[in-house]
Amino acid sequence: MNGKSIAILAGISVAVIISVIAISTHLRLSAVEGNEKNSNESARQVANEVLTGQPSSSPHQSQIGSTPTESKLSFENLKAAGSPYQGNPTARVTLVEFGDFQCEFCARFAKDTESQIQQNYVETGKVNMVFKHLVHYGSTSDLAASASQCANDQGKFWDYYHILYTNQDAFMLGQDTSSALKNLASNINGLDATKFNACFDSGIYKDIAKNDTLLAGSLGFNDTPSFLIENSDGTNQQTLVGAYPFDTFKVLLDKEIGAIGTGELAK
Repeated sequence: MNGKSIAILAGISVAVIISVIAISTHLRLSAVEGNEKNSNESARQVANEVLTGQPSSSPHQSQIGSTPTESKLSFENLKAAGSPYQGNPTARVTLVEFGDFQCEFCARFAKDTESQIQQNYVETGKVNMVFKHLVHYGSTSDLAASASQCANDQGKFWDYYHILYTNQDAFMLGQDTSSALKNLASNINGLDATKFNACFDSGIYKDIAKNDTLLAGSLGFNDTPSFLIENSDGTNQQTLVGAYPFDTFKVLLDKEIGAIGTGELAK
């Protein structure tokens, strides 16, 4: 075999090797892209199931895309999903808070701003307020979320909400988080501690934080606190991320109220 033939065969071999590598790389990239797509679809599917209480039609088909996302976030759907709320259910504006009970900025909002929103908008029937969990800080946040839902079963969520945010160190720094959460709940007037403890120990709400956090992620929320201000049917959404002062919320709430013509704006 002469030198020219050897060179031709060598060139063919190199071409074959390059083709094999390219095909192999394409297959690996396709597999990765497929896994990422399935992961995103799974997150949207869980979010839909959390809001509607109904399973998706198939493991590979998300219902989020079949109807407007806004409708899934209507007050009635959020309420039906077991989300804690305060205010008149017939209010035409809804404020949805996504928070973590270990978040210091969430605690700032709860202490400095929530009470003013409650007084000026919730008590007056102009706005109802819904809470969803968006956890960042591991198992302690999961336990606090579960405990808060047990308080919600007795209509005491917002009492517990303020106790947790006012006493973060009591359950964040203690060696026994579960006992600390139970002790804090015992300070709520009118709460049946035995019933609360049984609910908490049962683990019935152990997945509530995970499911709510998936929902938050499907909406593009990653930081706490995050807020949606919307019509009660889930339309005309405004978003706000951060523990802003009351005046910021006032501007957005008044804008929402004015947009649907509910009458006199909050003073």
